[in-house]
Amino acid sequence: MPKTVEDPAGLVSIGQLAKSAGVSSRTIRYYEELGILPEPRRSAGGTRKYPSEYGGYIAAALALKDLGFRLDEIKPLARLALGRSVSASQRDSAARLVERRIEALARQVTVLRRLHDSVREPDAVTPVSAILGAASHAGRASVPG
Repeated sequence: MPKTVEDPAGLVSIGQLAKSAGVSSRTIRYYEELGILPEPRRSAGGTRKYPSEYGGYIAAALALKDLGFRLDEIKPLARLALGRSVSASQRDSAARLVERRIEALARQVTVLRRLHDSVREPDAVTPVSAILGAASHAGRASVPG
């Protein structure tokens, strides 16, 4: 893996940051637009220059995305994931986001268990199509029991 070359101020280019984080430069710019990444410094010529620790923001965002959080939900969680200070209301908001994600996952597990039972048992009471149809029509809020 190529070594990231930092300038004397400890800053890296967008390309270097992208490469070390395993994402594209476009992803970094998009995360900036959404406020997931803080605004970078600019060189005299207007080139973005990033502290190498911005890789931590990207890693946190990718981990949260893998957990199923939408990009608009990642911003408030990313600061906490990096151990940054937040207000009590920001912490409460983040806790609600996590709780909603846990509830959504619990609903998905319920559907998957019913689906598993249905495909394993040829004479299942509820056919696969009914399980999946009910889950999608109910906005994944409830499933047939």
